[in-house]
Amino acid sequence: MDGMAELDQAIEDHFLELRNKKRPSKEPAPETEIREGTDVEPGQPARPVGGPYPYPEEDEINLLDLFIVLLKHKWLIIGMVFFIGVTAVIVSLALPNIYRSQATIVPREQEKSAASSALSALGGLGGIAGELVGLGGGGDVEKFEVVLNSRELTQRVVKKHKLLPRLFKDKWDPAKDKWGEDPAPTIQDAYKQITGSMLTLSRDRKTDVLTLQFDHEDPEFARDMVDHYLTELSESLREETLKDAMENKRFLTKQLEITSDVLLKEKISSLLANQIEKETFARAQKYYSFIVLDPPIVSDLDKKVKPKRSLICILSVTVAGFVAIFLAFFLEYIHNVRHSEDEERLNKLRKYRKLRKHD
Repeated sequence: MDGMAELDQAIEDHFLELRNKKRPSKEPAPETEIREGTDVEPGQPARPVGGPYPYPEEDEINLLDLFIVLLKHKWLIIGMVFFIGVTAVIVSLALPNIYRSQATIVPREQEKSAASSALSALGGLGGIAGELVGLGGGGDVEKFEVVLNSRELTQRVVKKHKLLPRLFKDKWDPAKDKWGEDPAPTIQDAYKQITGSMLTLSRDRKTDVLTLQFDHEDPEFARDMVDHYLTELSESLREETLKDAMENKRFLTKQLEITSDVLLKEKISSLLANQIEKETFARAQKYYSFIVLDPPIVSDLDKKVKPKRSLICILSVTVAGFVAIFLAFFLEYIHNVRHSEDEERLNKLRKYRKLRKHD
């Protein structure tokens, strides 16, 4: 038993010695002072006299150093801002003035109401016939948008008024009356240019008012283009309506000839009369299917919509200032790296780049 007790005591002494070796040596605690009136909980060290521990000085951002960097590269910043500002002024003055002409239209409802009153007198047959022959010439704003943005309408406007030399005047030689380059611009090019930056449509879905506007450096040409598009929109809708009315009259006339029932003949005759009325309305109206609330006008020369030269200059100078400040701090960083302990890393980088080129 004595031997076992001695063995246990030796093992315990060994582990105690190892634990004491691993424990770090304690440095003397700083002198502290507990002031009167302060609450210190038991078991917690008192804070040293003199306030909190100071932060390392190198971790602080010194605004004075930043200001010194800006002063050091002040001529770079001023020169870049001045150069960009002057360039922005010259470029903005060289840009041509763009003027806008616009018109607002709404769907016409009188044909739709007239057709509805005629069909209501026919009862159930009137609804079927209305779906069959498409009575009612009331306009649809969504259809207006589709037609105005279509290639077919632009092709009609450009071809009818021979607008290719006007749209691409920098490529047209008026003295020789031919194109100065080959291949010459096409209708597809005109459509892309018009719908890309000149023609704009905006719709108010609450009131179903459609605004058509055209931008060009010639205010009279802009007004003419809006008028051309309105006219061709009306003609396109009119031709479609007249074509449908002609087909409907042919169908109704044939049905009237083969029908023996007196009451049915009377109803077909009413439908035929409505088609004739619809055709008459289509031929008589200047703008079919829509009303022009605000016609296009020639914009005054002092009412340009773009370019906004003051905004261009302000944004250019602002962006140039930020870029110049960033460049100043970047150059200062490169200068500090070359004269610091990172120079060895730069040398290694150059060395590896040379080895890479040889490979």
